[in-house]
Amino acid sequence: MNVIFLHGFGEDATVWADFLKFLPYEHTYFCPDYASMTNIESIDGYTDWLKAFTEEKSIAASVIIGHSMGGYIALAFAEKFSKEVLGLGLFHSSAYADNDERKEIRLKTSRVIDQQGTAKFIKGFYPNMFTEEFKEKNADFIEKQIISYSYFPKEALMNAQIAMRGRVDKTTVLKEANYPIMILAGEKDTFVPKIAALEQIALLKNSQSEVIDGVAHAGMYENPTESAKVVTAFLSKI
Repeated sequence: MNVIFLHGFGEDATVWADFLKFLPYEHTYFCPDYASMTNIESIDGYTDWLKAFTEEKSIAASVIIGHSMGGYIALAFAEKFSKEVLGLGLFHSSAYADNDERKEIRLKTSRVIDQQGTAKFIKGFYPNMFTEEFKEKNADFIEKQIISYSYFPKEALMNAQIAMRGRVDKTTVLKEANYPIMILAGEKDTFVPKIAALEQIALLKNSQSEVIDGVAHAGMYENPTESAKVVTAFLSKI
């Protein structure tokens, strides 16, 4: 079975490299990368990019799992190309659109990126993915990731913020899907709060979902074993 993993904002496809080792070997995994793309300004645009990727790789149907912003892309793809979706996974992601306050924050963030540049922005932003405990124990790892992600063109990050700001509510996808859906959430996630995750889990007809204790926004690093168990159980249902 083909399984596509989409990374989130402020990171690239390498977030899945070690995590895939925890998953069943019988599937074929793809991890496309959009981190440095500067020519896309909407979630629909990223959806079309993903469609082109599946055509290039001759992927007729797949399970799509997206982390954070990657989940927004996965939802839009599932809505637009539903016949090509075997299952949908939201990995610390949400079907909700931004509220007015969040939209204003996106605009401010885009301006900050423009003024500061990528390296300074990532240094302040990236640690927010993790719990305080994880940050204390893994400072060297986080610093290594920050350095690695400092190469992204600032235009790619700015455009991604605008794309996320403009996305629309996709809860109808969750309600109407005729394929399995996974929502993997973190108990201590500040980007996708636990209450929002539980609200969306309640909308699902056919789900394999879990809120993982002691995890914030990066279960693939904070608790890869438990996260992999959730994903593996999800894939086994398809």
